[in-house]
Amino acid sequence: PVLKASRVVPPRPYTDVLIGNFFDNVNYHYGILHRPSFMVAYVNWWSHRRETQGESAMRLTCLILRICANSAQFLSPQTSLQLETDLGDSAQDLSRSYHDAAQTISAFLSPASGDLVYAQQLFLAATWHKGEADFVQSWHELGAVVRAVQEIGVHTDFLSDGLKEFDREMRRRLWCALYTWERYMAANFNRPPMIHSSTAVPLPNPNLDQPSALSDIPSLIVAKVLENQLARQLGEGGSVDGTSVRSNLAFVETWMSSLPPVFRVVDPETRWDGDYPYIPFQRLQLHCVGYMTQLLLLRSTLTSSGFFPATSSARGSLTPEMLTVVNQLVDVSLKAMAVSKDTFELCFPQHSKYYMVAFCPFDNAALLCSLLLHDNDRKVIPRRMEVVHAIGQALYISRRLRGCTKMGDATWSVLSTLRDRLNLTVLEKEMVKETENTGKKRVDSIETGVSPTTQLDEPFERFVDGELRLTEDSLAADGTDFLAMDLGILDAVWNW
Repeated sequence: PVLKASRVVPPRPYTDVLIGNFFDNVNYHYGILHRPSFMVAYVNWWSHRRETQGESAMRLTCLILRICANSAQFLSPQTSLQLETDLGDSAQDLSRSYHDAAQTISAFLSPASGDLVYAQQLFLAATWHKGEADFVQSWHELGAVVRAVQEIGVHTDFLSDGLKEFDREMRRRLWCALYTWERYMAANFNRPPMIHSSTAVPLPNPNLDQPSALSDIPSLIVAKVLENQLARQLGEGGSVDGTSVRSNLAFVETWMSSLPPVFRVVDPETRWDGDYPYIPFQRLQLHCVGYMTQLLLLRSTLTSSGFFPATSSARGSLTPEMLTVVNQLVDVSLKAMAVSKDTFELCFPQHSKYYMVAFCPFDNAALLCSLLLHDNDRKVIPRRMEVVHAIGQALYISRRLRGCTKMGDATWSVLSTLRDRLNLTVLEKEMVKETENTGKKRVDSIETGVSPTTQLDEPFERFVDGELRLTEDSLAADGTDFLAMDLGILDAVWNW
């Protein structure tokens, strides 16, 4: 089986295309591989391809297949068509076949080999599942990576003093990406952290692949270092008391305001965007991370305060503190939705499978829908028309992604169900429909403040089930098997 799996690697010209696409369009998502050093090993691997392969060569074969599998998830339409025509299979099926072959080889490899390549290929197995919206399996694969790097002491920087500077750097890059991703997945999907290490591994050195002598142009690893700094600050918490939330919110705001010029939230430096496409991608990624982290903090406060009761009659009067949190939540969510729309426009269609493209607008819209559903008197949620417009934008994004990604199919199914159950006025319903269809808004249709209900603006009939118990049938619109996906923290927000 292992020999058969190793032969799944496509002919050299097509492997070259996939490898090149990976480093041009995928590697900067996490930055765990160094292109120049990998290409040396890759060329050497091809020169010995017909020889009997030892375990070291098989590890590299497995890594190459992982790269091909991930790369095939993020092909341009032109490249995808070329490969599908020449190789006689869809890009989706090619990606799956490379992944399955790598799984076969990986099962044969020894976890105790002490090789970083083994851990790198496991990491790419986790990213592949994430691209396929299989978050449960991705989480399990991530656990395998944690165990693999612990086996070779990466988590304590163990024996790094005896390593070459390059080898030490690559270990730290993998740990940086692994720690950051693990912390954010644990937070978003209500999982206990898998990493429990009191030793702080030094951050990677961006100078290894600085693209230019100009220091203002960041290495592709800088964004991951910045994310890691945020994750380290917030990752060991867990308390949702007001003091800790305010402190953490202040830290996130300071973190966002101190981003380097090319990543700034306001008036970023964009002159290098055309030559270095990872810069605009990572800029929006960092903005999404900042806003979504703030939302996690604010949402945990609101959930613990009883704002989302099991029934609509169970909630008591809102305190001034709760109203302040609601206002903050709406403000941050609207900012996050604006960034999500920009991210979608930048990434569609080539990067559609990147997790944040579908998840961030979906998570924001789900939260905003929940706020509206619990505001039966229409007196609590501020900037209501902007909120409705933001929900329409999320529907527009999920509608465009529908049929392109599994995440798009799933988010469309849920958001369209929630949309139909909102207590909307005629004007609000028209706005949602218009935004859902065009992604745009009428200039004269946005207003701020809490929208009153009037006789001229009569709401549609409300959804009578105060507990909003969404059933399998209602979720499985269009036959989408949404319930196979792990919703994690959304359970707490939607009372499922």
